[in-house]
Amino acid sequence: MENIKKSVAAFLVGAAGLLGLNQLPHACGSNVNEAAPQTRIVPETAMIDLTAQLGDYARGKQPGFLFVGNGPTGLLEATEDNSEENVARLIHALDGFFMESRFYDGHTENGAEARRNNRATDEFLTAMLEKALRAERQVFTLDYVKGKKIHTVQEMGAAAGYVSDGGDTALDVIPDRRPMNENTNDVTQLRQAKNFLVLLNPEHYKTRESYIKALSETNYDLLIVDLYYGDRPLSKEETMRLKRKANGGQRLLLSYMSVGEAADYRTYWQKDWEKHRPHWLAEPNPEWPGSYKARYWSKEWHDLLYGSPDAYLDKIMAAGFDGAFLDVMDAWQYFKEHE
Repeated sequence: MENIKKSVAAFLVGAAGLLGLNQLPHACGSNVNEAAPQTRIVPETAMIDLTAQLGDYARGKQPGFLFVGNGPTGLLEATEDNSEENVARLIHALDGFFMESRFYDGHTENGAEARRNNRATDEFLTAMLEKALRAERQVFTLDYVKGKKIHTVQEMGAAAGYVSDGGDTALDVIPDRRPMNENTNDVTQLRQAKNFLVLLNPEHYKTRESYIKALSETNYDLLIVDLYYGDRPLSKEETMRLKRKANGGQRLLLSYMSVGEAADYRTYWQKDWEKHRPHWLAEPNPEWPGSYKARYWSKEWHDLLYGSPDAYLDKIMAAGFDGAFLDVMDAWQYFKEHE
């Protein structure tokens, strides 16, 4: 969602990619252009390894901490490079699976019209997500559609066993409609969630209080928001407010966290990286200026993500979130094709 991806079609051809990629060493400060010995990396395994490491670390400190992955659907396919054991490890590491564009390819915006996924894509995605459902993992889907198609997406998702909704690609507003299946239940597990809201860009809320107040006045069972408003993380007091629905019921609160891309507006970013890119930063994402593909198997990237008070996941836990929403999990496809 830091990168709105059209990853579905790539799932169908991912197995035909490279058998692995070359990894540069973990030399601090080394430049991306420096020559170095090379180690074989399998992109699928590396992403599953990272997901499992994040889960083990967080749950060791906070039992029950939740992880929902966005974009891992392709990793549910067993291939020559992605064993059944790998698939099982992925399912074990995640509490929920999130997928964009499950039913419609593209998005309805600026004159463009989202089109229904073709039969082959639909059958593939059904088979992959069924693996998560059989393991009693919650599946959430979000299609970028408007009008009557929103209700269509909700109905198709419910029939498949998902919690599905439609919305705008900007993910910057609370929809002007009530949550589907609105309820007063206490929601303490992902499987209890009957609806969700993803709001990652609070730019329309001019003050911190107006942002927190607007979210707290909703009745969504699951909120997915950014750790930060402005340059400060949300406080425990603020996350406590967000964990209560307007009708009094308890709900779950997840923080956004990209595991496949780094961004120059994040607090970990160092200015000299723009001119002297460290080895673990790959090419910029042309669709999202300021975002760069991360070589997510690198120790330097891991250190930014978890393992110290200043690491991103540690800040999420310190702020009182129930879990993390892991975005750009499909970054393995980029490295499969480009390195």
